[in-house]
Amino acid sequence: MRQTPEVRRRDRKPDPAEQTFECRHFGVCGGCSLLDQPVAWQLHDKVAACEALLAPFLGGLRVAHELPQRPQRWFRSRLLYPVRQDRDRKPVLGIYEYRSHHVVPIEECQTQDRWLTELGKRVEGILRNLRLEGFQPNRRRGVAKAFWARLASGSGEVLAGLVTRPGAFAEGPEFAAQLAAAAAELPQRGRPRQLVGVVHSISDRDDDFLLGDRHVPLRGRDHLVDVRDGLRVRVSAGSFYQIHSGAYELLYAPVVALCGDVRGARVVDGYGGVGAFGLRLAQAGATEVLVVEDNAAACRDAEHNAAANGLPQVRVQRSSFPAAALPTDVDVMVVDPPRSGLKDAGVRAVLAARPRRLVYVACAAEALQRDLAPLTEAGYALTAVRLCDLFPHTEHVELVARLERR
Repeated sequence: MRQTPEVRRRDRKPDPAEQTFECRHFGVCGGCSLLDQPVAWQLHDKVAACEALLAPFLGGLRVAHELPQRPQRWFRSRLLYPVRQDRDRKPVLGIYEYRSHHVVPIEECQTQDRWLTELGKRVEGILRNLRLEGFQPNRRRGVAKAFWARLASGSGEVLAGLVTRPGAFAEGPEFAAQLAAAAAELPQRGRPRQLVGVVHSISDRDDDFLLGDRHVPLRGRDHLVDVRDGLRVRVSAGSFYQIHSGAYELLYAPVVALCGDVRGARVVDGYGGVGAFGLRLAQAGATEVLVVEDNAAACRDAEHNAAANGLPQVRVQRSSFPAAALPTDVDVMVVDPPRSGLKDAGVRAVLAARPRRLVYVACAAEALQRDLAPLTEAGYALTAVRLCDLFPHTEHVELVARLERR
């Protein structure tokens, strides 16, 4: 029997690029600002803004992008909740209100992994049971600054921790025990989640910065292991790791593609972290890969990951990128600087190394625009730009640009 148009429309699966989502916290919580707009609209506006900003360098190029093939919800694989005090001096935690340091307790989240959100909901009760005071930034009082948890979406492993101010943390073992008990009781949806370690993160800063400077295991491991793209990747508490569960399709695969055929190539992975790009390029056939990273934990992870994956051609140099001893005339250089970009010192390091091809992963379009000026003036030509939407439902933009030495 032939279906009517109305039945066909009703049976058709929703287009992931046209879906919108509802959240009870939207409009108050600062975690996302575009949840009520389809991703297709968001991408249209992001691409238009990037093309306008980068117009002097594009020379007719368009900013490439792809519409998502899966609904963009529950993709965020890291939780970071500040801990503050209510009027009764009891700890509260959640996400900051938009453009504010007022904490919104989170009951649901459309962007964060659901298991992590449920874990976060249990932590406030644990802190109250232990009578741990939340941090008061205006008075520089309190113990607990933030709760964090990181999911390795490829393996289901979760690492979590509490960030405190320096000093004794006698409640640490009991906090870890109660958190592990809470995690074991959470419902499982799809791939099982397993809490493999609880960490005490110590912040030496007396301001609103939420991440720890030092990390001490309280229970289990001080790292997790992700399994992606034929690689086993160790990530320690103090190491950076992408927070979108689809990072392979959105970022790693496009970067490797823009690097071109790297069989037999000499490669530098600048600001390389745990080796996310360098390992994949070695896997693709590069014969020499130098990972440059200044974070000690990430360097140890990168060295471990190279050995664990049987990639002896990967070497790790602990150094800031501008101060690194870089080989010259390499075939490919990948740089993934912080939001501030390469800046003058990083640009000088690139130009001194003279890579044949430069692939620049930019966390901010404005930083990329600023760095493109000296790079193109020195003889590099921009040959491709891609928008990688790692942060849907926000204004944040991640770009990858390829430059070739003339």
